[in-house]
Amino acid sequence: MRAIRVAIAGLGFVGRQTARLLKANQNRISESLGAKLELAAVCDRRVQREAAGLGLGKSVLRTRDPRELLKLPGLDIIVELLGGLEAPLQLVLGALKSGRHVVTANKALLAHHWNEIQGLASKNSARVYHEASVAGGIPIISALDKGFAADRIEAVYGILNGTTNYLLTRGEEGLDMDSALREAQNLGLAEKNPKIDLSGQDTAQKISILGSLLTGAWLNPSRIARQGIYGLDRSDIDFAKANLGRTPRLLGTLRLNWPKAAGSAGVRIEAHVYPTLVPLNHPLAAVRREYNAVLVHASCAGDLMFYGKGAGPDPAASAVVSDIFTLARDILCAAPVKKRKPAALQLTPSAQYSSPFYLRLLAQDKPGVLAQITAALGRRAVSIASIHQPNAGAAKGRGTLIILTTHPTTQGRFEQALKAILALKAVAPRHTVLRILEC
Repeated sequence: MRAIRVAIAGLGFVGRQTARLLKANQNRISESLGAKLELAAVCDRRVQREAAGLGLGKSVLRTRDPRELLKLPGLDIIVELLGGLEAPLQLVLGALKSGRHVVTANKALLAHHWNEIQGLASKNSARVYHEASVAGGIPIISALDKGFAADRIEAVYGILNGTTNYLLTRGEEGLDMDSALREAQNLGLAEKNPKIDLSGQDTAQKISILGSLLTGAWLNPSRIARQGIYGLDRSDIDFAKANLGRTPRLLGTLRLNWPKAAGSAGVRIEAHVYPTLVPLNHPLAAVRREYNAVLVHASCAGDLMFYGKGAGPDPAASAVVSDIFTLARDILCAAPVKKRKPAALQLTPSAQYSSPFYLRLLAQDKPGVLAQITAALGRRAVSIASIHQPNAGAAKGRGTLIILTTHPTTQGRFEQALKAILALKAVAPRHTVLRILEC
């Protein structure tokens, strides 16, 4: 029986669970493949201890150096779960240069080195599978890559970060944001330094991967407009629910305007990450705690929703093993490597993005201040939808809250108006801005 030999680099939470799943399901996987799936090697800084804890047999090579995996003869698949950037990049590039196939869950690696990795894979007829890099155990990568072969994706958006979704939904349940963060850290759902999640950087990397996958061309994550959830507190959550019938979610968004004819300028993309108020009856409002959801709009299939856990070693390892199985089947079938000509990308400037907005301000409680604020908006052609003063007259000398919502306007106009408002002496610099989802 033909054997497909696999090596795992990195025995952290996801790597250990991947090894456990392969070991526990080896017979079932081998029967489905019609070939033996063999864990041939593992790599980790504490490899002896981790391998012993997993109960791996003596036939499984152990090494602390990822470069040793590249010397192993007859190795078909290298699973990169090291974390970080430099060592994973060298391992993946080395594997692809030698014609070996790769499975990775490393979103930062793919987001920042897409062209280099995919170009080398194509040159050497190797494959790179990365289901676990976006939305944990949700099979969104395979769906977009294979499930819409006869269709055209026009929009992808949703909740792609379990940490921020946990904080926001715990806020809905009455917990302040600092307490919710400590709770998430204690549960292992947030890093000790959660900046990459709270700033929207993690979601931007995932949007980069989805955009690059759909077009074949690299969507640089540094060009994706983003705003994190810093500055958002429970008072915004409570107000939005009680007065607007909405709740905040950190949404990553891709909108693709495909050319109507061959030889045209290319696909135009809108790509951004923003905290957004969604209606309470919207499917995304029902996505709670560490769960993720991705909404896809296709030209023929219409609207589809993918939902599941986006954080944690179990869903990630499930996605990794699914990639290993699919890759092994492709190897056995000698399926041709997919080669695609990248589309020319035109990224829409963020100033042109259109949305209604929510704005919370703290201003001096005296006549004329509100008129100055509304005038600043009016001069930039930003139309006001509603004005609220939740504590008017209740905090003499400390200022009053002013909460505005606008009708749809461009981000450029809104930001110009906001700059003018914050320049007013009667307005405090601290403020909160949220986009409002148009349904």
